[in-house]
Amino acid sequence: MSSNTIRLSIFLCLSMCLGIGILRFSYTALLPSTREAFEWTVQFASLLSSANLLGYLIGALIAMRLPQTKIMSLYIQIAAIAGMLSLLCCAFSGFSEIWYIFWRIISGISGGLLMILSPSVVAQCCDLQDRFKINFIGFSGIGIGVLLATLFLPYLDQISTHTAWLILCSFALIICICLSRLLHQFKHHLSTETVASSTEIPLNALFYSLLIAYSSSAFAYIPHSLFWIDYLQHTLNLNLFWINFNWILYGLGSALGAFTAYVLARKFGNFNALKILYSLYIVAIFIATLATHPMLTLTSSFFTGMLNPAVVFLTSYTILQLYGIAYKKLWSIATLCFASVQLIGGLSFSALQHFAVSYHQQFLLASFILLLGTLQLIWMTRKKQN
Repeated sequence: MSSNTIRLSIFLCLSMCLGIGILRFSYTALLPSTREAFEWTVQFASLLSSANLLGYLIGALIAMRLPQTKIMSLYIQIAAIAGMLSLLCCAFSGFSEIWYIFWRIISGISGGLLMILSPSVVAQCCDLQDRFKINFIGFSGIGIGVLLATLFLPYLDQISTHTAWLILCSFALIICICLSRLLHQFKHHLSTETVASSTEIPLNALFYSLLIAYSSSAFAYIPHSLFWIDYLQHTLNLNLFWINFNWILYGLGSALGAFTAYVLARKFGNFNALKILYSLYIVAIFIATLATHPMLTLTSSFFTGMLNPAVVFLTSYTILQLYGIAYKKLWSIATLCFASVQLIGGLSFSALQHFAVSYHQQFLLASFILLLGTLQLIWMTRKKQN
């Protein structure tokens, strides 16, 4: 690989690691210990989860309206720094509830900006033949970030929650510095004028089918991404070792997600690979309801962790491959739909918890919604081979 390809791969990997892996999933990993240490109620902890999802939606809206020029690099740096500060400000107890809500919203906004703007920078700066490889390596950062958030889980009974948040903040600070240095090298590749928008490209049923399937996955992954640890602890009554082991498997699966999608896409083509991934995703969520054997829970942890970044990467790359220069606008639309459904899903599942709907029923609902999204994708792409 050329030096530029390597730099772009590292840049996208670090952006995804910070924006999604750390800013999004670290909260889930630290939720039980933080709730206990900071004396949060279950309702407030759930509200903070929704605040982060709202921030992600706001970030997607902001990114969608930004011109495809050098200004993207400035917003990426601002988003990274703001995300790092949000981790720092959540490391201390004793503040008002508004304080934590504000910073979880900021964390979400940072994640939304990084998710859209960083791949858009890569799309402008890379050669056509390197796109697949760069995106595969780059979107692996989601899993690496989740894995980083799990590294110290086995030691949470030995270190304070305050220290755990500061460790994540340190990771974020290092990433901020690296992103700033890398962006400085890409600025001369970015246009000073707005790149032509996607309004010249007609959007067909294929794009909307991708959009529906991708949005259904946003709804379906909510129970695992927000409540999985709580389910393991309070419903299955697992001890700390098995809770940590399940979440570490989730992190390992996330780290392998983009690689799995890459291998399947190379062998079967993008659309067939997406069908396989979504089908596996349905099964991985459904078996969470069959908690009769620990192996089923471990399997669900690993595969749900793997399949979320897998479908994110492959959906993003498929849009890039199909629509080229229109990628930023269309990926913004896809991320906006994902964020909107994700927020609706978060509020819906929180409401279901309030009305004492069991986790098993929530998992069934999630898998059913994803089944509907997958079936329409299979139907719409039945003659499409790549």
